[in-house]
Formats: sequence, structure tokens, C-alpha cells
Amino acid sequence: MQTPIINASIQLVPLAPAPEAIAHIDEAIRIIRASGLPFEVGPFGTSVEGSFEQVMQLLGQLHHHMAGQPKAEWLLNIQLHGKAGADSLMRPKTEKHR
Repeated sequence: MQTPIINASIQLVPLAPAPEAIAHIDEAIRIIRASGLPFEVGPFGTSVEGSFEQVMQLLGQLHHHMAGQPKAEWLLNIQLHGKAGADSLMRPKTEKHR
């Protein structure tokens, strides 16, 4: 049985002045892109799709990246949507609005 795909919304909120915060957000998006998971960047967060394990691994990478920055402080807001035995995908939630 294949592991169902979950949908996650990730919002990194660096508690830093704007130029520094934007640099952290840009790096977070680079990490998300490098994960190879399908994603969509929005103005207040980024949505991704993957197995639970893949999404948790990505969240760990984001957390460890920020933890490695001198004097960094941040919030990582996460929403997960899963379905028992079925995939939870971004497209059905948004395609009628595009």
C-alpha cells in the first residue's frame, strides 16, 4: 500500500528586521525548492505536497537551517491536511479559483 500524500502549509516567520527576515524567507524557499516536493509559494506561506515523512523531513531541514543562524529566532507555523487512505492534494483546493 502506497503512503498517502499530505498537503502542508508552511509559514516561516523570522523575528528579525525586514532585510534579514526576507533573506531567511528566501533561503527557506530555496530549501523547499531543493526538496523536490511539489510546492506553491504564496504571499503568507508556501504549500507543499508529499508523504508525511517527506514533509516532516523538510520541516526538520527548515528548523535546522534557522537554528544554525547566529542569534536567529523564528516561528514556524504549519498546517497539515491528510486523509485516511487517500491523497490530499493542492490542485483540487485551488483550481476552480484559477
